[in-house]
Amino acid sequence: MDLTHIKAIVFDLEGTLLDRVKSREKFIEEQYERFRDYFIHVQLADYKNKFIELDDDEDNDKPDLYKQIIEQFHIDRLTWKDLFNDFEMHFYRYVFPYYDTLYTLEKLSSHHYLIGVIANGKSKIKQFRLHSLGIIHVINYLTTSETVGYRKPHPQIFEDMIEQLGVEPSEVMYVGDDALNDVAPARAMGMVSVWYKQDDAELEPLENEVDYTISTIEELLKILPEKFETEGEEERNGYGFNY
Repeated sequence: MDLTHIKAIVFDLEGTLLDRVKSREKFIEEQYERFRDYFIHVQLADYKNKFIELDDDEDNDKPDLYKQIIEQFHIDRLTWKDLFNDFEMHFYRYVFPYYDTLYTLEKLSSHHYLIGVIANGKSKIKQFRLHSLGIIHVINYLTTSETVGYRKPHPQIFEDMIEQLGVEPSEVMYVGDDALNDVAPARAMGMVSVWYKQDDAELEPLENEVDYTISTIEELLKILPEKFETEGEEERNGYGFNY
């Protein structure tokens, strides 16, 4: 596929630029420790498994999640609001990028690709995560479901990104880990769709929904025009390759 016409690379956030598994598990472990005196009859493994089972990766589901945890584990002297307040106070600290996130985005930006991020959830939280990941300086535009009023996979949230970047759908490469919310709608809108395949993926995109499949973000530099290949060889031969 000829990709010389691509002007913008747009990413999903959680599970694509942000290591969702590491971030969430680290938070769960430390939240358990902060409230350990109240979890007398609850083992860490059980708490972690229940949290992951109930969590749909969205910020606005956490009150219901904690209500169910309090009820199912019969926790006394503690309310769901205590756990939720702890989440709001501390979760921002548990934001881990993949090892190649910053390197790849800076490479793309340095070659004048526009960089966008589309995320379901609250704008303030997503902006903070971009700051915490250390990538805010290379992001040209962030669009969220809170800003647009529609959640992925609704086409409106993708249309907002296209309009703000000033490009055509065919000039956009979209990268995401969710077959239903990322890959399929991007391809339906005429974008080049890239599936970031995770080991725990529950659903794979259909063959006609995906143009490329990757297992690391850095692989984008091999898919896009050959200028990255030459640079990559030079850097690996001792000219500054470091991430």
